[in-house]
Amino acid sequence: MLRDRVEVEMHRETVNSTTPALYRVNYDVEGDKDSVFELLARRYFRQTLTHLTDKDLFFTGEQIFEVEQNADIGSTWHVGVDSFGYQYSEDFGCTVWSPLHSVNARGQRGGMAYVPQHVISGEWVFEQIEPAVVSTLRAREKAGIKTTAGEYVAVRHGILNSPAMLEILENHRVEDDFEPGDALLFNKMVVHRGVALEEGPLAKRSAYVMRFVEARSRYDLQRARNLDYPTQLLQTGLFAYKPLTRKPIEIAEAGAADGDLISECAYFGDPDRRMLRREQCPERA
Repeated sequence: MLRDRVEVEMHRETVNSTTPALYRVNYDVEGDKDSVFELLARRYFRQTLTHLTDKDLFFTGEQIFEVEQNADIGSTWHVGVDSFGYQYSEDFGCTVWSPLHSVNARGQRGGMAYVPQHVISGEWVFEQIEPAVVSTLRAREKAGIKTTAGEYVAVRHGILNSPAMLEILENHRVEDDFEPGDALLFNKMVVHRGVALEEGPLAKRSAYVMRFVEARSRYDLQRARNLDYPTQLLQTGLFAYKPLTRKPIEIAEAGAADGDLISECAYFGDPDRRMLRREQCPERA
């Protein structure tokens, strides 16, 4: 089902001019979600995710990533700022990343690399770097200094990918093998990156991604505005900035106010089918 979904959704617009190193990506899958909701309703799936996180979860969306052999260099090191840019930084969010083809970390590669959170946590990127980047942009504009889309992207992604940080992250990276059906579950603070698909039998590798937030998560309007500011500032010109997604501010445009429960925001249709609740274990009763 997921492979069929990838084939359909990848025919939609997937070009992102501001991240040329990133393989093809459909960041806000728009197609019918009945098959996905059927997956969420499966008891084993629901129990596994809520047990591992020990939280009630709310499904916020799906993405598809595709990398071609020898055509892409993978993504840079990052955390889920774009994916969870509508949520208070202290609220829990997580990703389920599942490749739809085999991944051999010592062979053709093309999988996911990450750094355990106890080594390096991306919390400081959420809480300090992102707001500081926006305030710096505002200061430049006030001083009459124009910022290009390329300069913004270089600043935003350059901190985690500076020479000193790169050496640390690469030294502590973990890169796993996967078979179709395997999945990596990680929270939004985990620093990670996509890995290039090298020479080998696979022409391309697709991955299916699901995002979840804790059911009690609240909408962060200021964070959404921060993410939208560069889009408004750099939307004109030959190399205009095109974000991966406008979902954070679109939630407000759909009527959400700061502090609203994300699970109750009108932006998300079928809220009951998006909810994964823990079952009370007999020993806890």
